Amino acid sequence: MAKQSPDPRFSLVPMDEMHLDRAPLEKVLTQIVFSRHPVLNSDEGEERLAALLPMYPIRRQIPVMNLNLLQPLQQLNQGASISRTFEDSAQEWKVTVLDTSIALETNLYSDRDDFCRRIREILDAVSQVSSPPVVDRVGLRYIDRISEEADLKRLREFVNPQMRVLLGSVEDPLGVEYSMSDTVLRISEDERMKIRSGLFPPNIGHDPVLPPLPVASWVLDVDVFTVSGGLSFVPQDLEAQVRIFAEHAYSFFRWATSDTFQTAFQSTADDPLKLQR
Repeated sequence: MAKQSPDPRFSLVPMDEMHLDRAPLEKVLTQIVFSRHPVLNSDEGEERLAALLPMYPIRRQIPVMNLNLLQPLQQLNQGASISRTFEDSAQEWKVTVLDTSIALETNLYSDRDDFCRRIREILDAVSQVSSPPVVDRVGLRYIDRISEEADLKRLREFVNPQMRVLLGSVEDPLGVEYSMSDTVLRISEDERMKIRSGLFPPNIGHDPVLPPLPVASWVLDVDVFTVSGGLSFVPQDLEAQVRIFAEHAYSFFRWATSDTFQTAFQSTADDPLKLQR
């Protein structure tokens, strides 16, 4: 298993996935954004996708408001559209289809291979229904959150100093109540990594995708994405891109957290459901 480099600088050195008994991973989601393709977000498209994706039997239609700030307030409701969701029986995995995107999200992540297999199944199903003409964006997010009081007290041990902002840098009786950093790294001409991390007080969050907790928490949100469109909708190529982004995100997670963190959260059993990415 690869060890965390002593070099304080971050690099995209691949890291082996590590088994963690108390993996703090709260949510993983990927989204493929494409040019408008309403056939997927139609009654016929929904029926065909449902037949191809029987592992997600729970189906819902959810109104999505397309707000037009240039229109009078009384006309805003006229911009409503529909998103179609498909969930597994345990409601731990969800596929969301819009006119311009398809997404997969879960709070029961096991490992990279399983996640990539699932996204490939979904992309294959889409291609059998109707492939969008062009892909505008591929994105993948991993959101970790620590909220146990005992763990929060050890953040100075768990988190790389470059990620702490003022945490541990103020004299008593001062205390950091809220602290957040927001960074975008350039991976290549066409790829970026956005990292948001910080300490949040009770009932305060950083993004609607992750509801806030009634207790204090520390969050690490890593979003890897393309910035140039024009990609072809080829399932194996898109799966490969998601896998590369997963490797990048995990490399950052391992850099951002200390060896002490890995030891404190590490599993004692070889249980694949306890993998941290």
